[in-house]
Amino acid sequence: MELLTKLGINWQLLLAQIVNFAIVVGVLSFFLYKPLLNLIDTRRERIRKAMEDAQRIENQAKEMEELRQQHLQKLDAESGVLFEQARKQAEVIQKELIASAKKEAEHMLEMASKRAEEERRLMLEEVLKTVHRVVLTMTEKILEREFGEEDQKRITESLVRELPSLMP
Repeated sequence: MELLTKLGINWQLLLAQIVNFAIVVGVLSFFLYKPLLNLIDTRRERIRKAMEDAQRIENQAKEMEELRQQHLQKLDAESGVLFEQARKQAEVIQKELIASAKKEAEHMLEMASKRAEEERRLMLEEVLKTVHRVVLTMTEKILEREFGEEDQKRITESLVRELPSLMP
């Protein structure tokens, strides 16, 4: 203790600052870190689900292609003319199915991206509100400890005068 006093460090104030810092870290962890992790996990799950849906659609398209191939083989055995007509028709259907599946997958990915962006925006707004609220509360508590009533009154009057010029 003497060593700290000789160095000009008030050990009681230092201990109080450490305790205050620990409280702030605990509060921020509870109110910010855990909710952010939950939001990120939810978003990750939604993206995973969208990717599974896209994979499922792709598998369905592959199954449709396999069915088309089987159908073409049967028609080839029956007749050459019918085969040519069926092949052309199957190619058109295949292109339509692939185009439809691609459009649907692109639409799903686009919607997932929009949802993720909106969630990100909302999450950032929520985080900013929470941080502002916590910083304001902590600043008020610190200022109450550090300044007397006369100092607080003088600073409040100064802020009231300068606040309109600080607003954008």
